[in-house]
Amino acid sequence: MTHDSGAADAWRLLATLTAGRRMAWLAALWLTMVAALAELAPFWLIYRAIALLVEAPQALGAALPGLAGWLALALVLKYLAYGGAYLLSHHGAYAVMAATRRRLAGHLAEAPLHWLYAQGAGALKQSVIQDVERMEAFLAHHTVEVGAAVLAPLCAAALLWWVDWRLALAVLATGPLAWLGAHWTLRGMGRDHDRFNRASARLDNATVEYVRNMPVMKVFCRAGEGFQLLRRRLHDYYRLTGRITRRTVPGWALFTSMLGAHVLLVLPLGAWLHGRGEAGAADVAAALLLGAGVFRPLLKVSRFFMEMPEIFAGLRRMAPILACRRPPRLPAPHSPPSSAPETLRLSGVGFGYGARAILADVSLTLRPGSFNVLVGPSGAGKTTLAQVVAGVLPPLAGEACIGGRPLAALDDAERARRVAFVTQEVFLFAGTIRDNLCLARPPAPPDDAALHTALRVAQAAELVAALPEGLDTELRELGTRLSGGERQRLAVARALLADTPLLVLDEATAFADSLTQRDFFRALRETYPRKTCLVVAHRLYGIERSDQVLVLEGGRLSGCGDHARLLREHAWYRGMWRCEAENDAWALRRGAEHGGAAHD
Repeated sequence: MTHDSGAADAWRLLATLTAGRRMAWLAALWLTMVAALAELAPFWLIYRAIALLVEAPQALGAALPGLAGWLALALVLKYLAYGGAYLLSHHGAYAVMAATRRRLAGHLAEAPLHWLYAQGAGALKQSVIQDVERMEAFLAHHTVEVGAAVLAPLCAAALLWWVDWRLALAVLATGPLAWLGAHWTLRGMGRDHDRFNRASARLDNATVEYVRNMPVMKVFCRAGEGFQLLRRRLHDYYRLTGRITRRTVPGWALFTSMLGAHVLLVLPLGAWLHGRGEAGAADVAAALLLGAGVFRPLLKVSRFFMEMPEIFAGLRRMAPILACRRPPRLPAPHSPPSSAPETLRLSGVGFGYGARAILADVSLTLRPGSFNVLVGPSGAGKTTLAQVVAGVLPPLAGEACIGGRPLAALDDAERARRVAFVTQEVFLFAGTIRDNLCLARPPAPPDDAALHTALRVAQAAELVAALPEGLDTELRELGTRLSGGERQRLAVARALLADTPLLVLDEATAFADSLTQRDFFRALRETYPRKTCLVVAHRLYGIERSDQVLVLEGGRLSGCGDHARLLREHAWYRGMWRCEAENDAWALRRGAEHGGAAHD
């Protein structure tokens, strides 16, 4: 995409986002024009006073009260007009900012998980927070300021032309010279702004990653300079800002200096015309005063053009988010009740990122009320398969159906009624434990009995009971008062409270010990016998009684069956089971050598 086409796309997006508030800005521009005319009144009054002083000094005293009255009226009119213009522009800008953030949040809510992960938290935060704020500041201020900066010089130039066209030309001659000098020295700034914004987004991503990994850095006593990615991003960022600053400052200084150079032309010309009797002293004084104000407002216009590349870059970053939509949902004539037992089937499912295949021709069936465990080596695609089963990741090939209906045909609300999903990365919001658990059922919060049942099954009942205020204990954002295992247990309890027919747990017991995992599997099956479960596990403890074990290797299902069958027929599963059994026996023998059984 060329820079010009990118700017055109940004203008179109800005026009779309501000479509509902154009009348407010038209009214603001009209008031700005009134204010610009009122701003010229003092110059006209000074011109009249100088003319009287030169031509009829005795009449100046009598005229001064009238001139002062008109000056006060002009100042009041200017104040009211600018105040109204800024009020309208800010009101419209804040409305656009709120509407834009709602739109961005709505599109992010529909975006596929893999797309969100690919963007990076820092870049998304920059689009939703900083880029929208820049757009708001642009709309709130530049609508009035740029309008005034354009209208005021036009009115001043018209008044100068009326006073003396030759003096007017002398004043206006400095403008094109200043513009040519700035254009020559500041060329290519649009590309520099694009580079700056990309570097800023990369720095934001690295900073978010560094902050999230701060506990690890503390453990190893490594400060910011020990985080190599952050160091590189900071180095790139400051090197680029230094280069942009070295290019910008000389051009900006040249531009501002040349805008005030009208005196070098107007004063000699005015003196020559006055000596020839072709221009009065009041005419020359008016040219000098108005000349200083003709181009000074254009400094705001120049700043506007310098900020526009940054605004355009922000709009271009918003564009992919606003264009991101959930894939079209397939029509379905009938949707069975969410509480009815449903079979989930995957037929020839494939998924990948570009040329890298993650899943290939995966077909499986999860019967209603069955307990299914998905195992396999690291990098086999287990998390991706779990996301496909949960309906948050649409397959690129094949089909995933629940109750005979494609998951792609479900909207988010219906999918949430049918499937509960616990990811590896647990997020708890700032608030009480009760608030976090009730998030699963916002319309009708569960009673305490349901809460305690879910906590008991998730092996979190003792944890909550030991807290000072139980369910009403306040948590900080991300649940920083809890360990990783405790956060996972609360996340599992929250998913159980959703009361969905299908539950998908992606490594949800990774922080649990073997006995806790075994107790959890047993309680889950006994308490929710009708719930269909798919559990991604990296340990095999407690899965002996599962209805179906699925072995995923290299993105393909290499084994499917119960525990006994896979021990007989599947080499990888048999080896993993033997390895874990030997580790367990080794731990017991080591414990016996020290006078007792090991409990870890």
